[in-house]
Amino acid sequence: MASFGKRSRLNLSYGASDIARMRNGAAAPKRTHVTGATVKRAISMKESNALLSSERFAFATKVFACVIAIIVLAFLSLGIMGAAGDLYPYSQRYDIYTPLQVGSVLFEQAHNALANLTHQFPAHSNEWIRENVPGYWAVPRRASVLGITFICAELLAVSGMLYQNVFRNPIAGPGMLGVTSGVSLGLMILVAIYHAAAPSMLYERYAMCYGFGAVILVVVLLAGKRLSGAGKPYDIVTMLLIGSIFSQLIGFVVSYVTLFVMEEDDYLVFYTLSQMLTVSTSLISWVTLGIAALASFVPIWMNRHKLNALAFDDQEARLLGVNSSRMRALAIVCGAIMILAATIHVGAVALISLVVPFISRSVFGCEFNKQLIGNLCISPILLLICRDITDLLPFIGEGLAIGSVVSVVALPLFVVLMARHVRGWE
Repeated sequence: MASFGKRSRLNLSYGASDIARMRNGAAAPKRTHVTGATVKRAISMKESNALLSSERFAFATKVFACVIAIIVLAFLSLGIMGAAGDLYPYSQRYDIYTPLQVGSVLFEQAHNALANLTHQFPAHSNEWIRENVPGYWAVPRRASVLGITFICAELLAVSGMLYQNVFRNPIAGPGMLGVTSGVSLGLMILVAIYHAAAPSMLYERYAMCYGFGAVILVVVLLAGKRLSGAGKPYDIVTMLLIGSIFSQLIGFVVSYVTLFVMEEDDYLVFYTLSQMLTVSTSLISWVTLGIAALASFVPIWMNRHKLNALAFDDQEARLLGVNSSRMRALAIVCGAIMILAATIHVGAVALISLVVPFISRSVFGCEFNKQLIGNLCISPILLLICRDITDLLPFIGEGLAIGSVVSVVALPLFVVLMARHVRGWE
């Protein structure tokens, strides 16, 4: 509760939610006059309920608009095959199917699935489908790519939101602990062992990338605890310094080996894997991504109300009955797992974790639950747009890295948002 006024006997009192709304540009609410021990309400309960209903309606409207945008964008994206189009059944590179053709594919898929399930009418043969339904096998494969992109976009945005709330800094990112360097190290070792066969070694790839990332995370946490001192909470600055050291050392080793030790063919394989020019949609990819997503997101969702305490000092959070150190550790660990999984499955697109949380905070407000839902709504839109741009641009070789497109699209947007709304972090 904050108070403003020239005299002590007449104060104008505002709640924390009022102050947050005013910082976001809303008009000042009706004031409560406090004179001595007598409190006179200047706003009725009916008006207060109307205000809350209006705020909830505005929030629901924004969420609904984002959901509609995601559905429309995903439907349009299903017809864009891109540089990997020749890997899809009966498709070529940079093939594009119209929305009518995509709708025909979806209808035919539903028709055949229902026919095989009920046996009430015959399903169309593969020969008839090949002649009359172009993209019948390619569109579902494209849908798998978009599905993995969708999940990784959610993980990136939520991880960035967690770190920005923990450090109370709009440029804090989940890659600060150095776990993403474990992905580069794992891919380098994979290519050094299997050479040209490395892209097909999915089990080994995920074992090495997730394994090295997890080892770096554990080492950083244990070292941070050890250097913080016995009986004391984690020193976040120490953890960040250790993570930065690991990241720089591993980055130096990977750069040296790939540039001066690897053969040219092996380097091309490493580049293709590290930039994720082709997204794997195999069962093992879905399983590993699903496990990582559930293990990191479910604890955050279950503690989303307690995580509001990250906005308060430790003493204030303790008065609210929340262990802020535990919540901070939970956010750091889950955010690191999220950025690790997203980097492994979709490539180096960590800039999404910086831009989307800032947009969500500006549009949906600073309350943690609203931030979380806002990130889940906005992140797929931005990453799907970048995915479509990547697939639409003709490029010499195996294709254009989505990380390059994300940098071109998201970086100017981030600079503009920082320039306009940075005072909201003060």
